[in-house]
Amino acid sequence: MPDIPNRDELESEYAKEVSKLLKTLAGRLLEAMGDPPDLSNLDQAFWDEQTKEALAVLIPFGERIFMQAARRLLLEQPVGVEWDVIHEAAVDWASAYSFSYVSNLRANTMRFLQKVISRYFTEGMTIGQLESTLLRHFDPVRAEMIAVTEVTRAAAQGELAVLKELQAMGYQMEVRWNTNHDELVCPICRPLNQKKQGDSWNEPPPAHPRCRCWLNITLSRAG
Repeated sequence: MPDIPNRDELESEYAKEVSKLLKTLAGRLLEAMGDPPDLSNLDQAFWDEQTKEALAVLIPFGERIFMQAARRLLLEQPVGVEWDVIHEAAVDWASAYSFSYVSNLRANTMRFLQKVISRYFTEGMTIGQLESTLLRHFDPVRAEMIAVTEVTRAAAQGELAVLKELQAMGYQMEVRWNTNHDELVCPICRPLNQKKQGDSWNEPPPAHPRCRCWLNITLSRAG
């Protein structure tokens, strides 16, 4: 199957929302830590609120892209599956993955803050310099990278959810890795192009941040 037809639109929309989240987080971190900054001010209540707001953005996006990919795959097949099963899979995956992603973001942010706050005191940084450092850490380039990567991930998961159901119905699947096969393809993904699952790869895209690869799938009746 071809790459996500509206990928650019999805990535742009996703990046815009993630950029807002990251910029807001940077401001709230600075405000909550105070002057001078104190990491102990970032209590559980603070992180619970940030998590809630992030999940309100990430879960719907993940579910939507998952379902779009599943729908495209089904349109190419001569048989269907129970749509409620696919929707349930989308909800479950988007919720679980988004929560895990936000938890990792929190852990990574705390590690970053521990280093930068240490620099704040040892190097005599100003609050303005600290703010600039936080904004650079959460800049739009990072949001764009997240968007590209996560659109790829959600789409692949949607396709695999359909394939799982078709396999349960007695259909065999052949899954191949697809790249754009041009000079922009990275050294990680280039050798995977058109390789079957199990031949040089097992986990679906993305293979790395900003990966735009996708799956090419054919089905045949078992037996």
